[in-house]
Amino acid sequence: MKRFAFTLCVTILASLSMTTTCSAQTSTERVWTIKEIMEERQTPADVKNPSYCMGERYKPCVCAPDVSKLVQYRPSIAQCGKNAGVIFSGRYLNIYSVVVRDRVNRDRFPEQPGFNGCSMSQYRAGLSRCSAFKVQKIIRVKNENGDAEVHCLGASGYSRLYRGASRITVKLKDVPTSHTDPLERLCLVGPKKALN
Repeated sequence: MKRFAFTLCVTILASLSMTTTCSAQTSTERVWTIKEIMEERQTPADVKNPSYCMGERYKPCVCAPDVSKLVQYRPSIAQCGKNAGVIFSGRYLNIYSVVVRDRVNRDRFPEQPGFNGCSMSQYRAGLSRCSAFKVQKIIRVKNENGDAEVHCLGASGYSRLYRGASRITVKLKDVPTSHTDPLERLCLVGPKKALN
């Protein structure tokens, strides 16, 4: 439908000899503000006995309907430059790190240098700015109903880069010289859809 609309637009403009361009943006690609996200927070915050999904090849994640309401995902946030973001409240404030992963468990994506101008050595070093799935900045929010942190990711959830994104991995704290850092794996409804 979008392709048809764009082709029709180009055809009409060409026949009228106009230089105006048409946008292929759809009205379904909502951009949230932080204020809207804070107003959408829900209670109760936690699920007592969550179920787990997507555990065929890697460790399963908490099924999307059972993800704590203290964790929200939005595919596009105005204050994140319209990129995706994960919003944390309550016991999730001051987590160590968060990334989005795809179904093959990658958190470094795209798998090549060049994203955000990164060199091969920067990409191999795993710098956050070299991955669309990693946090680029954190916005701390004061709110009368409980403070929050907005973790802005490297691309829009509507973008092709996020087509395979399926889960959030939260490292609650860093345990030096250990490979058993406390993690929570949380399923997304989908990269283009809001969670909580």
